[in-house]
Amino acid sequence: MRKNKSLWYLAALILIFAVIGSFLGEFLSGWVPLLGSSKSIGFKIPINLALNVLSLDFLLSVNLRINLISIAGMLFGVYIYYKR
Repeated sequence: MRKNKSLWYLAALILIFAVIGSFLGEFLSGWVPLLGSSKSIGFKIPINLALNVLSLDFLLSVNLRINLISIAGMLFGVYIYYKR
């Protein structure tokens, strides 16, 4: 067992289990409607690139939808981090 645990490892665990929890929450929302309610946290950066005749618009966005099971997944990721 390593004594120096990486914070990148913790962040990756939290993100992975948040995504899994979000998928599970959306899947189970058909049976338990409370699990389907979520809040969006994120930002969008518009990048406009215009060419002579052709206009291209690029939009970079990072959006995280948090529901009850994704919060439980994040806590489970923290638990795994400190348990190992």
